[in-house]
Amino acid sequence: MADFDYIPQATVYRLSLYHCYIGEMIRAGEDEKNVTSRVLADELDIREETVRRDLSYIGGVGRRGVGYSMGTLFEALSEFLGLYDEYPIVRVGSAQMLRALEVVFPPDAYGVRPVAYFSEQPEDVGTVIGELEVRHVTEIPQHDKDLDVRVALVACSQPWIDPVLEMLSEAGINGVLLLTPKVKLDRPEGMNVRHVRMPCDIKSLACGCKIPVAAV
Repeated sequence: MADFDYIPQATVYRLSLYHCYIGEMIRAGEDEKNVTSRVLADELDIREETVRRDLSYIGGVGRRGVGYSMGTLFEALSEFLGLYDEYPIVRVGSAQMLRALEVVFPPDAYGVRPVAYFSEQPEDVGTVIGELEVRHVTEIPQHDKDLDVRVALVACSQPWIDPVLEMLSEAGINGVLLLTPKVKLDRPEGMNVRHVRMPCDIKSLACGCKIPVAAV
């Protein structure tokens, strides 16, 4: 895994986009083909020179005019991003939501491996999803730190968000993808939260998609 202190966060994000895109191509049976920086730029709506600059961080895995082997580039990106093995995460939400996340984010498709499920609803405790038994969120601080989990996907109910973030921090988990809409967060110090605020995003999108009123 690379030392990301010297790499712009925008570059790290784009490298993850390349990793996801190439992974999709490999699962579609395209792993024997080469991919060029121009193809990546066109497919992901990124400038070609930006793609080449981003990929320069992972070393010489391609040849000018020939491009990159899908398999070789995927492995190089996986190792660089620390995703060479399935990345361990925890998921937090009701059993119903956790089942839905299994469908939307199937572990075998995205290179992440849930190692624990937590729900804020007492009736969910003991439910088995996949091969994991759901535990109550109050057990998060006792999560096994030997599993080396650094990231959680959180989709619990609003009243539980701030307590869950604090408990995740106590468990040594400092990266959260938060799916529950909440405008103001009580974010623990040092925690990196990526927040999908769907209602706000929909309102912004609706505003940008208004049909112009014809002039009278």
